[in-house]
Amino acid sequence: MSSSPVLNDAEWLKLLEYVADAYTDVTLSRGFTYFKQGQVVSLNITEARLVQAKVDGSDSYRVSLNLNKFREGSCTCPVHSSCKHQAAVMMELADRLGYPATQIMNAKMQLKRAAALATSESAIHQLPAMPVFGWHSFMDQYTVSIKPTYDQGIYAQQLRYQLSMLSKFTIPFSDRDQAFFDLHQELFLLRKIKEQNIQGGSSFFTSSAVYKVYDDILNWLKEFASRLALAESDERLETTFAYVRAQMAEQSGHSYQEFGVYTALWKQWMAANETAALSFAPKEIEAIETESIEDSSTLTPSRSAAKAYLLLMQSKSKEAWASFEACPSFKETPAYLFIGFLDHLKEILDWKELVNWLVQTAVFFNNPRTRELETYAKYWQNAVVHFPEAEAMMWKIFESLLPRSYSLIENVLYEQGKWKAWLEMQILQGHDPLFHRVSVLQPIEKEAPQLLLPYYHQAVNHYVGLKNRHDYKAAVKLLKRLEKVYKKMKQPGHWETFMTSFVERHSRLRALQEELRKGKLLG
Repeated sequence: MSSSPVLNDAEWLKLLEYVADAYTDVTLSRGFTYFKQGQVVSLNITEARLVQAKVDGSDSYRVSLNLNKFREGSCTCPVHSSCKHQAAVMMELADRLGYPATQIMNAKMQLKRAAALATSESAIHQLPAMPVFGWHSFMDQYTVSIKPTYDQGIYAQQLRYQLSMLSKFTIPFSDRDQAFFDLHQELFLLRKIKEQNIQGGSSFFTSSAVYKVYDDILNWLKEFASRLALAESDERLETTFAYVRAQMAEQSGHSYQEFGVYTALWKQWMAANETAALSFAPKEIEAIETESIEDSSTLTPSRSAAKAYLLLMQSKSKEAWASFEACPSFKETPAYLFIGFLDHLKEILDWKELVNWLVQTAVFFNNPRTRELETYAKYWQNAVVHFPEAEAMMWKIFESLLPRSYSLIENVLYEQGKWKAWLEMQILQGHDPLFHRVSVLQPIEKEAPQLLLPYYHQAVNHYVGLKNRHDYKAAVKLLKRLEKVYKKMKQPGHWETFMTSFVERHSRLRALQEELRKGKLLG
C-alpha cells in the first residue's frame, strides 16, 4: 500500500457526493448498524486503490470498492450495488482513515455544510471591513448547517463549536475589532437561542439556555471589556449599540436580556471614560426616539427602559421615570428591571432620589418573589442610614406591602435593634422563644432582657396548658432560659418568687413536677 494518503480531502468530498446521489437514507442507516456491530470482518486496500472487504450478514458477502471510480463498486449480495454492505465498508474505511463515519451516513447534510464553509471562506477575510450587522449575516450563513435541537443548551454548544472553527483562519483584525467580533459572537448566540425559543415555545431547555448565554455575555464584559478600548465613541461601538437596540425592538414578553447587555456595556464605558459616554448619551436617546416615531412597534419595554437608563445617567430622574411610564405595558414591568436603576442611584450616593424611586417602584415589588422584596428592603435600609428623614416613609411603604412584607419588616426591626416591636410581631404571629435559635435572642438578652419576660412567660403557660409530657419538657426548657434572663437582669429574688408560685400552682401535675426535677428546677 502506498505511503501517500488513500483519500485526500477533495476525494473525500467526491465520495460523499457519490454516497448522497446513490444511496437512500434507509440503506445508509442499515449500513451504519452493520459498521457499529463490527460486521465488516476484513478490509484491504491494494496499490491500485481497490478496496476488498468481507461483510457478515445473513450470509458472508464480498465487497469491492474502486477509490478511483466509486460507481464501479460491487457486492456479492442480491442487490449487487449501492447496498448496506458497501455502505458499511465505506464507513469502516472512513473510520480507519480518520474521517467520521457519521459523515457517510449523513452525506447530504455534510455536503451542505462543506458548501457553506467554502462560500464562507471567501467572506472570512472580508470580516474586518464588514459592519457589525454584516458580521451577523456572515455568522448566520456560517452556521446554517447547525440545526436546532430540543435541548437548546446543546444547540448553543454546537453553534459555539462551529464559530470556534474561525480560529483556524488568519483574519486581519485589529485587536479592538477582534474584541468586538468576539463580543458579537456571544450576542449572535443569544439571538439564535431566543429565535428558537419564539419558534418552538418556551421550555426548561430554552429558558435555561438563554440565561446561560446571557450570563456568559455579562461575564465576558466584566473580564474582557478593556479589550474594547472604550476611551471614545467610534463606529464599532455605535453600531454595537444600534444592534442591541434593534434586538430590544423585537422584544417578546418579559425578556430583558438585551436590555441587561445594553446597560452592562454602558456601565463599562462609563467606568472607562465617563465624559465620552455622557457626551454620546443624547445621541443615543435621539436614535431611540427617532426609531420609535418611525415605527411605534419598536417602543418595547426594553427600549423604554434603555432610554430611562440613559436619562438617569444624565441625572434627569423625572424624565427617566416618565420614559418608563410612556411604555404601554409599563404596569407589567417586572420588579427586577428596576434594580439597575436603584443600583445607579446608590452608587452615585443620591439618597434622596433613591428614596423617590423606592416609593415609586414599591408596587412592582409587591409580588410573591420574596428575594426581590428582600433586595428592595436593603435599598431602603441603606437609604435611611444616609437620609434618616426617610425612615417614616420606609415604614409606611413596608406597611402597604403587607402581608408579603411581614418577614422583611421583622428583619429590619431586628437589624435596627427595635426589640419591643420585633417581639410584638413574634407574639402576633404565634411564635415563641423555641421558634428561634438561641443566638437570635442573645442580643435582646444582652441589651433589653426585661422585654423577653412576657415572651417567655406567655410561652411557658401555653406549653403547660397543653398538658402532655412532651410539652412539659418544652416548658422546662423555656424555664431554664427564663432563669438566665432574670440573672441577666440581676433579679434572682423575682425568679425565686415566680418559681415558688409556679410549682405551687401546678403541684397536681405530676408529669410536670417530674420534668422540673429532671431539669434541676425542683429539689
